[in-house]
Amino acid sequence: MRKNRYSINSVLRAIKILDSFTIEKPTYTNVELSKKLGLNKSTVTALLSSLEEGGFLEKDPKTREYRLTHQLYQLGRVYMSQVDLHKIAIPLLTELAVSCKETVHIGFLNKFKVMNIDTIESTHPIGIRVIRDVPTDAHGSALGKVLLAHLDAQELEEYFRTVELVRHTANTITSKEELRRHLARVKENGYAIDDVELFDDVKCVAAPIFDENSKALAAISISGPAFRMTREKIEKEYIRAVKQTAAQISQRLGYLNRNSEPC
Repeated sequence: MRKNRYSINSVLRAIKILDSFTIEKPTYTNVELSKKLGLNKSTVTALLSSLEEGGFLEKDPKTREYRLTHQLYQLGRVYMSQVDLHKIAIPLLTELAVSCKETVHIGFLNKFKVMNIDTIESTHPIGIRVIRDVPTDAHGSALGKVLLAHLDAQELEEYFRTVELVRHTANTITSKEELRRHLARVKENGYAIDDVELFDDVKCVAAPIFDENSKALAAISISGPAFRMTREKIEKEYIRAVKQTAAQISQRLGYLNRNSEPC
């Protein structure tokens, strides 16, 4: 095969290291990778250090083994957001928007920020307008909170260790201990509510979308002005509606949950 003149050997070698990790072999030492790839130990050491610094690998200080980090899963989420998820979700989100007459969003976490993939806007003259691809803080949004609640323990600890809980409104949760308790309730309930926590006069309710591996790949939400999104309407209509639509999308992505509510 003719070599691409733009190829960079160190990058290609780093990719080979990442490709070495599998479900059957999820961890490697420096020596193991050196033997597997036929590279000298000093080269592998430099590559591993760079991948660790970049957040793609982490090293166990006791065993000195390297493993992949959540960063690669986040990249996978970005990829998934562009393929089947979007194709499957949009018709169902459109139905949801029509039935509830409010704005419906779908988004995912990227580097602990919420990225909005798409929006079906409300037909009301007064509605919610969200700009795509502009990251927002997860702790203030329903989408963000429901996705944070379904991170694994290691990812959640990294979130609390690295993220500042900025206040956006008087209702924003800025205490890490309070947010931990709140996220536990969100996970148990299967939905999250943004009670004017990210933007003034805006409320949202969100539910997670799971993939075939039972990972919370993304989430959907219903959002609207606080004067229309009353507590009664949220509790009697929107929670069930957003959970049912999220469950339908999850099932079409291959997620099987025998305990889910019928849709």
